[in-house]
Amino acid sequence: MTDSPIAGLGYVVVGTQHMDEWCDYATNVLGLMPSKLPLPDGSYAFRMDDRMARIILHPGNDAVITVGWEVRGRPQWYDLLARLNKAGVEADHLVGDEPKQRGVNELLRVTDPSGDMIEFGFQPLSDAIDRFVSPTGVHFVTGDQAMGHVTRAVANYPETVEFYTEVLGFSVRDTIDLALRATFMSPNPRQHSLALVDGHGESRFHHVMMEVDSIDDVGRCFDRVQDGAAKLRTTIGRHFNDLMISFYMESPSGMEIEYGYGGRRINEDESIVETTEGGVGGPSLWGHRNISV
Repeated sequence: MTDSPIAGLGYVVVGTQHMDEWCDYATNVLGLMPSKLPLPDGSYAFRMDDRMARIILHPGNDAVITVGWEVRGRPQWYDLLARLNKAGVEADHLVGDEPKQRGVNELLRVTDPSGDMIEFGFQPLSDAIDRFVSPTGVHFVTGDQAMGHVTRAVANYPETVEFYTEVLGFSVRDTIDLALRATFMSPNPRQHSLALVDGHGESRFHHVMMEVDSIDDVGRCFDRVQDGAAKLRTTIGRHFNDLMISFYMESPSGMEIEYGYGGRRINEDESIVETTEGGVGGPSLWGHRNISV
């Protein structure tokens, strides 16, 4: 498997000018549970399992503020510090209230080669007494696959891929060289926890993927969105690499959420690097057709 000190995607922090809409969307569309994590007035956190914070919302401009990666343990925490130091990456070790407001006990913040701020959290806070109960009755696939995946277009594509693979130790699982260049990678059994797309000098956050354990729950969420609970961005489809059956919708802050089922899990004895190039294939086996705005 991977020797990465990273366990997987821990949380995503989102700024929004539409807090009421986001809170309703998080609970009644996505099925996330409001968290009791202490946060500044006007900010909210949501759970999808025992972790106290998977989505964190702060008032502000509509944008993803940062992505937090969970570190496996204390030895891996020191390994991460050594890796960053060897690569010449400056890391801010945050103290005081900030780690707790991310739902972790220790927190590092760095800037990746494309200029995007990312964080690393150690010892995530969990609530073993107030167990997770989804308002819509769904069960999310987390555990050793962590929260899900994120997809970003990055300004400095080769350098950013190298940062995540060579410095952080993510395993490359798939590459695409079609109309776009993309690398899919992960530090855990999820087929990809991170997808980086060549942004040709510009960075843009594309989507967060959340996986549930029932295709019917994907269908029910799709129905809610078709009924007007959120803006639909694609039809239901199945990706060729992670085999996820999913659809895409727009969150109140503009970023997309992929909501899916049946993602491919990579076993420890598998070593895969699949490449699609030369103008054949595509992102999906079927479906995922864009919805006209």
